[in-house]
Amino acid sequence: MGVKQYRTEEQFTTICENAVNGNWRDAGRNCVDFGFYAHDLIRHFEAQECPLIEATDIALITELASEIRYKGEID
Repeated sequence: MGVKQYRTEEQFTTICENAVNGNWRDAGRNCVDFGFYAHDLIRHFEAQECPLIEATDIALITELASEIRYKGEID
């Protein structure tokens, strides 16, 4: 069994794709599952790994992820 990777470019791309497609709750869930926090999203965003989302999208995704974490909806 391999070691699970967290906060990879591929995972960030998955989050972006969900956001771009309007699947905000899924993007928030991905953040929780992949171990992303606001600073991680900002770092990837600044590297322009997903130029399709905007800075305000990061705030929305982070808020959803925080809500999921707070409510204990963690797998």
